[in-house]
Amino acid sequence: MNKLPQNIGKYRIQAALGEGAMGVVYEGFDPDIERRVAIKILHPHLVTQRNGDEFLERFKREARSAARCIHPNIVTVLEYGQDRDMPYIVMEFVEGASLQDIIKSGRGVSLQKTLSIISQLLKALHAAHQLDIVHRDIKTANVMILKEGGNVKLADFGIARIAESPDLTMTGAVVGTPKYMAPEQMFGLKVDARADLFSVAMVFLDLLALLPKSPAIPRSSLPEIGNLPPNNRINYAILYPTALIPVLLKGLSVTQADRYQSAREYVQGIKEVLPKLKAAAATTKVADDPTVVVRNATRAGQPSPLAQSPRESGSLATNPGELDSLTNLLVDYVGPIARNIMVAYDSANTPANKLVSSISKEIPEPGEREEFLKRWEAISGTRIDATAIGNPAPTAGTAEVRSFDDDMLKKMGENYVGYIGPLAARLVQHHAATTTSLEQLVELLAREIPNARDSEKFRNYWLQG
Repeated sequence: MNKLPQNIGKYRIQAALGEGAMGVVYEGFDPDIERRVAIKILHPHLVTQRNGDEFLERFKREARSAARCIHPNIVTVLEYGQDRDMPYIVMEFVEGASLQDIIKSGRGVSLQKTLSIISQLLKALHAAHQLDIVHRDIKTANVMILKEGGNVKLADFGIARIAESPDLTMTGAVVGTPKYMAPEQMFGLKVDARADLFSVAMVFLDLLALLPKSPAIPRSSLPEIGNLPPNNRINYAILYPTALIPVLLKGLSVTQADRYQSAREYVQGIKEVLPKLKAAAATTKVADDPTVVVRNATRAGQPSPLAQSPRESGSLATNPGELDSLTNLLVDYVGPIARNIMVAYDSANTPANKLVSSISKEIPEPGEREEFLKRWEAISGTRIDATAIGNPAPTAGTAEVRSFDDDMLKKMGENYVGYIGPLAARLVQHHAATTTSLEQLVELLAREIPNARDSEKFRNYWLQG
């Protein structure tokens, strides 16, 4: 991030709040009315590059779009201006955290709060869609939760498309965040309000993955959704409240006509299942913090770790509830292969502290390994001795790979990562060191893929060309 400017226009700059692909957001102070504001400036290089005029027009459109949306759940735009040829937008200062920050922290979110967040998000979109404005970048980073009251504020209309200005963005251009993009948006097809509703469903999944497990909430797996683009990565191993499965499936429909047709219809779909969820929602609320709750230590109705002192678990066997929680957490770092790893570690009879330490070594990146351990400590109330973990030992047999061409193994690892996540390259090297034929290598790798259809797809790709 560049050096902090002293002033932008009349506003005194206090701190940098964040930086994205299009610009930087600062905390500022309005001396005239003595209030904090957020100021977003466009990256200078975007204005000076070949398509600079388009980016500048898009930035102006952000101010115009958001300023038209006056709603309690939308960040209010106060002013647009230029200072030393630098365009900027002044917005209300939102004191709180984004959903992305909450998810990264490892904290759980109650079912009641999840439904409230999604409903408020849909209300914000209803207001925008009524003005023919499509946000096109709904994601957890753009959903703010206020510190006071926990209400939702939708931010960043930077790539919104106003229906009456269809020619601004180049034909076939793809803008947005891949994980949350609707299929038609990813492929550069015509986008309307229903694309935002698909993105809401992806955010919904992220929140529901954080639910504390409760016997009062029956859960089911999400049926596999065919024809989703690879960017829409859905973890089918997670169990979601059974009553919400039809709502999620309709929101995630690949075909626009089968999706919810409006934000209001989406809200109504949620309301229709509330009777089945009402009793369950009450069991997940913590009286002294209605916004965020920590996942139960055992994910099976045991007391929350907030209600007990952290325990040293080296002498305690890992119970089934903890295994379930640990597996779900591991999925965030290594993908679907998490369950295979858990099986390999004889997890049912291993002391919890030792198990978590061992499994953490399967996470390739040290930073992610440390984050994994911190999140587990928050979830379980268990202290982990990180000093005893160190770096993961090299996978057996990876020092020398003689039977296969290195370029082929590299390509296989790049292909395999889409099936099992970041451990792909290590597993390819490991199995290549113990096999002598392509058929045998492909079969061993295919067995690691949890989904049978994907497993067969991988076999066919490498054996049939």
